Amino acid sequence: MRQGVLPEKYLQTVNTGWAGINKEFIKETADGNLDWHGTVSVSGLGGKPYRDGSFDYYMSEKIRINDAKGLGPAVMAAVEMESLAGGRPGAGKVVMLDDYFNHEVRKDGSVWHYKWEEKGHPGFYALGEQFKSYGAQLATLSAAPNAQNLKSASVYIIVDPDTEKETEKPNLITEADAGNIAEWVKSGGVLVMLGNDFGNAEFDNWNILAGKFGLEFNKDSKNRVLNDQYEQGRVTVAEGNPIFKTARDLYMKEISTLKLTGKAQTILTLNNEPIVAVVKHGKGTVFALGDPWLYNEYVDGRKMNGLFQNHQAARELSAWLLTQSKKK
Repeated sequence: MRQGVLPEKYLQTVNTGWAGINKEFIKETADGNLDWHGTVSVSGLGGKPYRDGSFDYYMSEKIRINDAKGLGPAVMAAVEMESLAGGRPGAGKVVMLDDYFNHEVRKDGSVWHYKWEEKGHPGFYALGEQFKSYGAQLATLSAAPNAQNLKSASVYIIVDPDTEKETEKPNLITEADAGNIAEWVKSGGVLVMLGNDFGNAEFDNWNILAGKFGLEFNKDSKNRVLNDQYEQGRVTVAEGNPIFKTARDLYMKEISTLKLTGKAQTILTLNNEPIVAVVKHGKGTVFALGDPWLYNEYVDGRKMNGLFQNHQAARELSAWLLTQSKKK
């Protein structure tokens, strides 16, 4: 259901099945923990003594508590039910990631840096999983954006536009590109602009697009971090933030600050300078941040020993973006 393979009418089956699993197999212990019951230690066919595949044979096999063969699928089911309980704002929606303005190619010909399928540190696999957990579908756009190829997207994400240092002939954002994207936003699309700090991304053409919404990415680099002194990258979120409801300590390093005019609203500041902003444009919304930020390295928990809440922030941001968007 979450992936859109089965229709909504199966929701009752889902709930009935999960209720049965809880009743039959999940038992509370005296100390308040939970055990998984009902999985056999081993079963098969053939051998001596002969295992004949009969009902009596299977019912005679030894049952083990918390056997991994049953516990593993049970945990997977529980994760799905938790996602379902959190709502499905992405149902019927597509989150499209740019692969045109950011299109870095390795020597072996593979495309990398902020891609959905990329599971290493520079990828967006972990972020993509958050969108999928809310029922959204993922897509990639490898051509210049226009009314036709943006038509199916509810959310369109552009990250770290290429410089000539990164790509021999980068696809720079043109006035026509910016106009096409602005019209798509005006009609109800949600645009996510994740830039980078000065020296690590293209700014002049990037700001052609940003300017359509009263935004400008400043040519600076704030919150610099020396080696693994992660505390230097801390950004604190105040209570009452409209996007980050519970995530309070975020890790953001080497950010370009923002200049805001018109309808643009500050969502997060660093030393009183805007670093995250939101703009309402027609029926749509723009989210802007001067950093790629939520790539795997700082979301999937492999670094920084739990000092920051980037994973929770990724969940809250993805849910918020999907809530702002409409089905296409």
